[in-house]
Amino acid sequence: MPTDFQHIREEIGLAGPSWTDLGKTWHALGTLWLRAEGQLTKLGRTDLKFDEVRKSSLPEPLKDWIYSKLMHTDATRPDESFGDVFTDFLRGLPWNHLTQGDNVVEQIWCRTGRSGIVIFLVGLFWQAEYSGGGKQWKENMKRVESIFKAILNAPVL
Repeated sequence: MPTDFQHIREEIGLAGPSWTDLGKTWHALGTLWLRAEGQLTKLGRTDLKFDEVRKSSLPEPLKDWIYSKLMHTDATRPDESFGDVFTDFLRGLPWNHLTQGDNVVEQIWCRTGRSGIVIFLVGLFWQAEYSGGGKQWKENMKRVESIFKAILNAPVL
């Protein structure tokens, strides 16, 4: 586990009861995230700036989470509708473009640290915790897995 995430690992579902409860598929995704996070260090990108977060297409609850991490404050938990918002965001990504060549690394969120690809784990964890798992969550797990694999397969890395 990277040092940046040691103190928030339970908050993102990578430790504690949630880690156990979310099961083997979640564990596999956590491992894939760690590999992708490691690969992205080669790009040397730092955390997003506040204005970059504001202008991004990320769902507002995830923007608020990033702001809270940048300011070292506690994040506000989303409401039950977050699962639908997160699903709409993931469905709206340019999948054909995103998974080709180095296109994934052009995305604003494609970086390491608290304002990077960890937001996908946060989104999935919140969806499971506050909106219920179910079919949407399982489909979103596959979408996020595709993002992490696209990062690992990016020629630039």
